[in-house]
Amino acid sequence: MNKISNGVSKMWLIVTGGVLVILVTGAMQFLLPQREAPPQPTTVITVATTTAENPSVPAVNIQEVVVSNSAPVVPPELPSIAAGDTITLWTFKGAYTDNPELIAKAETEIKRLLDLVGKGTYPDISLFVSVANQYELLGDGEQEYTYLSRAIKVGGSATGLPWHNLGVLMERLGALQTARVAYGKAVLVQPKLKFYHYAYLEFLTTRMKDDVATIEKEYTAAIENLGQDTDILQLYSEWKQA
Repeated sequence: MNKISNGVSKMWLIVTGGVLVILVTGAMQFLLPQREAPPQPTTVITVATTTAENPSVPAVNIQEVVVSNSAPVVPPELPSIAAGDTITLWTFKGAYTDNPELIAKAETEIKRLLDLVGKGTYPDISLFVSVANQYELLGDGEQEYTYLSRAIKVGGSATGLPWHNLGVLMERLGALQTARVAYGKAVLVQPKLKFYHYAYLEFLTTRMKDDVATIEKEYTAAIENLGQDTDILQLYSEWKQA
């Protein structure tokens, strides 16, 4: 994954994380990487993002995410709305909202993707994440939640992507405890990926800045997995000085 620059903003994380799509050709085995395991054979998954300025343009930034192929599968704990969180409105203004042409495009794409589920052309997890992303563009949080949950059910033990996207969605909807759990799950599933650590730590230091114990725990985990990373150190320092 491309290195996150020192100046990366919260908006960049929300836009990029919310529209990440796995594009995989052929069936692949998704398995859970271990935090302290020795080097294992890996699979490279191509991930694409869209631009916020012109969401109708497909993938413009191709990245690579590496996951392990040799650890045992652990059934994921499916997401639920955390105690204390109340979602009063599931809809929001998506990039395609109020544009009939783009709405029709998204609806057609959703149908196409769902028709591929279970056929083996692409892993079902990638299809469910892609469907969820279409609903994000439409501003339909309830359907986005549904399909991210399905993605987690079929592959949430191997990739943190659906967990991360769920965190972005729940944060947008104001369900902060649920968002915290989801961001944390992304880190636990793929602890060597900087993107998930940074997103989780930024969420904590901006949304839950008084939760010292959790912030310190995540900062320690990030340093253990990434080393003395400049961006993580800067984010932590800014929180300490606030």
